[in-house]
Amino acid sequence: MKNFSLFILLAFALLFASCGDLDKPKHLKAIAQMDKSLDSMHIVLKENRLDTLAGIQIAANALLTRIKTYYVSDTIDMELGKKMNQFKRIMKSIKPKKGRGANKNAESNEIIITDRSIGNGFAVVHNGLKAEEETLIALKRDIENGNGRRDKYAEYIKFEQQKVYQLQQLLKAYVDHKNKTIKDFNEIYAELNAFSLKLMEKK
Repeated sequence: MKNFSLFILLAFALLFASCGDLDKPKHLKAIAQMDKSLDSMHIVLKENRLDTLAGIQIAANALLTRIKTYYVSDTIDMELGKKMNQFKRIMKSIKPKKGRGANKNAESNEIIITDRSIGNGFAVVHNGLKAEEETLIALKRDIENGNGRRDKYAEYIKFEQQKVYQLQQLLKAYVDHKNKTIKDFNEIYAELNAFSLKLMEKK
């Protein structure tokens, strides 16, 4: 009787293992698709990197200094004040804040961006892609070698697919925000820069 029970247990173990092996190609295919998505996101992120961040900051500081130095008026120019405030808001959207970035929700593992600047947005997506790549490498290795809880592989795959989707949404938000912010910056900078240069000419 004991031998028969042992036989039944071995049979179930073999059946369980064979089922896991049957699902292996499907799991590996899902990981390959996620890897492909990450590669595509890396390309888009690289194409939308703001390499002129330091140059923009220098130009903005010079513009603000000229206006502060040469603008003198006995009355308050409300229109100029609005444009200056708009310009400063745009600069806050471009320059990353020190010590702030992205945190993770402990319950859902969702990435929460605490600093919406362009500089930080790039870092959040870049670091997220790198972390996800490392996670998928480890998961792929476990599935190939049959390590860990085989019955949880499908659940792990689904969880990582959700993270990849979130990274896609973060990347799209970063690109949209970057494009709009730079467009707004160029428009207001051109106007205020021309104004500041005229002030210099009058002196």
